[in-house]
Amino acid sequence: MKRFLIITLVFVLFSAGFQKTFAQDASSSGKIIQIQYELPYPGILPDNPLYFLKAIRDNVLGFFITDPLKKADYSLLMADKRLQSANALLDKGKNDLAITVLSKSGNYFYQSLQNAANAKRRGENANPLIDRLLVASMKHREIILQMEQKTKGQTKYNLELLRERTEEFQNSVGLLKAQ
Repeated sequence: MKRFLIITLVFVLFSAGFQKTFAQDASSSGKIIQIQYELPYPGILPDNPLYFLKAIRDNVLGFFITDPLKKADYSLLMADKRLQSANALLDKGKNDLAITVLSKSGNYFYQSLQNAANAKRRGENANPLIDRLLVASMKHREIILQMEQKTKGQTKYNLELLRERTEEFQNSVGLLKAQ
């Protein structure tokens, strides 16, 4: 019961910090598609000396989530927060740290994808989450493209690699949806 209350409280607190973000994506036909996906406020950034407390909290919360759908949802939230953090760090000129955080975002996204696949294999209705993963992957790609436009050199190259990884996630989500 305590675990349920803690998890509920955390999700309520997380949902209070959401902001709406809009992006546009060009389809192969050249028509512009409006993508609406809410990205959470990242909170304390990894360059803050107290960030380790946030990281400990996030890991503890993630540890106590056992349901694959809820764990996938939580991992997606962490991926979105890391994406926002990486973008903010890039704006601050901390390119190397931004790349590291963006890579962690990809790791969380991968975990979310794996947990959604596990839930689907168990016969749970993971379709709403899979739909969100698809839109999230498109948003991640869009944000990384915007980050690429702000940089050059090795940072831009690393961002291109991370964007390609995001595109692979998008393909994997599409395959999972088709199953």
